[in-house]
Amino acid sequence: MEFLNMMTHPVVRLWLAQAMVVFFLVCGVTLLAFGVSLIVNSAGALRLIAGMNRWVSMREATKPLEVPRDTRHVVQKYHYAFAAVFVIGGAYVIYGLLTHFSTDAMIRLLGLNTFSRDAALWLADSLRWLLIVGNLFAIIAGVMLALFPGYVATLEERAGRWVSMRRITKGADNMNIKLDSWVAVYPRAIGTVIVFAALLLIGTFGMMVPRVW
Repeated sequence: MEFLNMMTHPVVRLWLAQAMVVFFLVCGVTLLAFGVSLIVNSAGALRLIAGMNRWVSMREATKPLEVPRDTRHVVQKYHYAFAAVFVIGGAYVIYGLLTHFSTDAMIRLLGLNTFSRDAALWLADSLRWLLIVGNLFAIIAGVMLALFPGYVATLEERAGRWVSMRRITKGADNMNIKLDSWVAVYPRAIGTVIVFAALLLIGTFGMMVPRVW
């Protein structure tokens, strides 16, 4: 919430507006230069496009993240230790939330004082009871792990089915240069469209310069 408060400060908003104007003006000038090069030197512009078409596959980069790692055997081997951590930790947190929780401190920590007093109190109390309920479930999980480890293992096996994003998104990472093919066939026509769009972009954000400086 403090970040949101900072974003509403007049100086920050002015700086963001100036940065946006500069960014789009630079983009417009770059597009204009590229469009003109397509018109007057199509072969050179196409060589530039071909040189920039270097494909970086995210599938290869993220492959280690998709390897399933099963920790169930560790949990089952030390189920009493994990159960103790869940029960003791959950009980300690619940005790603190019930006896030492400060609503005003939570409001200041999360920056909820930007809301009305009633809304801030409601949000802080809702978060408090959400944490209490979550830690109650942790205690229940710890008790089940200590007394019924076989049942917990069955639940983990049913709930721990691996869903591979690589399999779901297969084909989405293939290189697609259809747009480049159109540019290669109609370089001057597309260059003219790009020049028109660049001039429109430069004109639009150019008129904003006196307003933000």
